Amino acid sequence: MRNILVSATMLAALTAIPLAGCGGGTSAGIARGPSANAIEARVALPPDTVIEKAWETLRADNVTPRAYQRMAGDTANVAYMESEWIYVPNVYRAAPMGILSEYEKWIKLLFWAQPYRGGTVLYIDALYSPAVEPTEPVNWSRLRSLPASHPAWQYVQYVADQLARRLEG
Repeated sequence: MRNILVSATMLAALTAIPLAGCGGGTSAGIARGPSANAIEARVALPPDTVIEKAWETLRADNVTPRAYQRMAGDTANVAYMESEWIYVPNVYRAAPMGILSEYEKWIKLLFWAQPYRGGTVLYIDALYSPAVEPTEPVNWSRLRSLPASHPAWQYVQYVADQLARRLEG
């Protein structure tokens, strides 16, 4: 996993951001867990706050989170989020996507926030479908982890950087 260390100051009063518009259902993608290509960050904030900041980051790019999940009765405070399909040329024009098929220009971001020693371990994973058009409901068996050599990875790194800025402030 790629490691990014994010140090964020704990604020005394954080405004909870309602995750309106997000479906609350279970996602088969989230249930699979992060891949070996996932970005990993350790953050000095609780998981719910980290996912709320991730939600804000996606919304700043006009990306709608598709599913937000928290386990019922979860005392560990674990939170998960899945984005809608993201057409990378629309949100990150700098990525050199020209030689790829149209299918490979679509990605889905998955976020896992789990408590860890006074903070949170956040995993950000990107998936794509190299051979078929992305659909809803998602056919998870056709998706692949986005390799680091894929041009869309630039957008994933951009999201991680923007999220780090939101977590610091």
